[in-house]
Amino acid sequence: MGSPLNAMGRSARRVASALIAGITRRHKAEEVEAWIAALAPREQAGVVLATLAALFLLSLVFAQAGVVGMLAFLLLVILVVN
Repeated sequence: MGSPLNAMGRSARRVASALIAGITRRHKAEEVEAWIAALAPREQAGVVLATLAALFLLSLVFAQAGVVGMLAFLLLVILVVN
């Protein structure tokens, strides 16, 4: 079995690939995940970190509108991933 850090890295890469695939709509999440996995480890970390940082910053912007904003953010994330 792998270490918890490896599992967390795979999970973060899977989330980032689902978000990128949901935004571009040209590629499936599996294709994007394979593309990210083919990058060098430093580039993988950069892509995943940038994607998750953008998600976090976007959540902060939506949080300014209170509960309604957070619900709108959650709906937006669900629509993008699906």
